[in-house]
Amino acid sequence: MTIIVFIFLLTGLASGFVAGLLGVGGGIIIVPVTYFILLQLGYSSEVVMHVAVASSLGVICFTSISSIRSHLKLKNTNLNIVKKWAFGMVLGSILGSLSASFISGENLVIIFVILAFLISMNMLFQQKPIILTTNVPSSKIINFSISSLIGFFSSIMGIGGGSFSVPTLTMFSKKIHEAVGTSAFFGFLIAFPGAITFTITGLEKEGLPLYSIGYINILIVLMVSVTSVFTAGYGARVSTNIDKLVLRKIFAIFLLLTCASLIIEHFII
Repeated sequence: MTIIVFIFLLTGLASGFVAGLLGVGGGIIIVPVTYFILLQLGYSSEVVMHVAVASSLGVICFTSISSIRSHLKLKNTNLNIVKKWAFGMVLGSILGSLSASFISGENLVIIFVILAFLISMNMLFQQKPIILTTNVPSSKIINFSISSLIGFFSSIMGIGGGSFSVPTLTMFSKKIHEAVGTSAFFGFLIAFPGAITFTITGLEKEGLPLYSIGYINILIVLMVSVTSVFTAGYGARVSTNIDKLVLRKIFAIFLLLTCASLIIEHFII
């Protein structure tokens, strides 16, 4: 148990730092770590991925607040874009969490691996952002469509949305620091409604780990959050003085290794 607590505390340090630094959401680290630990503890594969995704969103509720505060101080957040995309993010998150709740554990792992693989490929090979326009679209329908899709896929994966929103914002000519800072705000808009939805849909589920409320495990959320809230702000401050391209490639390789380990653990061993 001591080792497990240590791993979750360490996961919080890493996920918080990455969330603030790259704006990709610490969930991309929290989900696989939680998944592997719960499997080793003997819980059914039919519930562990749901608990991992839901608990990750619970952590991001806390981590994102720390990250938001830091980025607001650094003036990296575009509140105008936040206002335009907020409703779509929230609705997409709710729909994504509802969908994930009724997907089998095996299929949820497959979805996570596919999306994580695509994210890693984008990080690994995209040297310069593709520019579509000089600003975000003026159309409310287009803005709603973009934001709701980001919220939908992010909540299914249990991440804060930055993996999708950062590259999207850079395509609309937003500088990387502004994209990261704005995406930090989206993390809360995705995580909070998603976490509530997973709590409700998992209330009647059997075989969940101890201290779970619905699919969210309170103990895991507390252990990871207690360290992640500190490193999220630090990551945000470091983000202004570090080479993002190198970091993105390192993180992309980490994601690929994570995808490989999930496939081996779930489908081969």
